[in-house]
Parts: sequence; C-alpha cells; structure tokens
Amino acid sequence: MVSAMRTSLASLLVVGLLACTASRTQAPEAQAAAHDGAPLPFIEDDYPRALAEARAKGVPLFVDTWAPW
Repeated sequence: MVSAMRTSLASLLVVGLLACTASRTQAPEAQAAAHDGAPLPFIEDDYPRALAEARAKGVPLFVDTWAPW
C-alpha cells in the first residue's frame, strides 16, 4: 500500500513538473514579442476573451481579484 502511494505521488510530481516546463518551451523571440507594449497587458471584465487569448498564445492566465472589505 505504501509503495503504491509513493508511486502515485511520484507520478503526480513528474506530471506537474512536465506541465510547468511545457509552458516555457517558446523561443525567446516569441516570448519577447508577447510582452511588447505594456509590461502586463490586462483584459478587464472579459474573462472569456482573456481565457481565449491565453489559450491561443499558450501562456498562463493571471486572474487578479479583489474585494472592498
């Protein structure tokens, strides 16, 4: 049982590391072009558009949320 748990945990760790490195495989020129203009281009109040653009560019989506309290 412990061996199966260790194998599952190790597999989860490997998959997580692969997912993190897969998003960083763009050429440096493509990464630089994505950041032309604003340091962080925000899309305000349009989550579907922001998600579609992030998927199209193959970049992570940063969601900034806040509350007045």
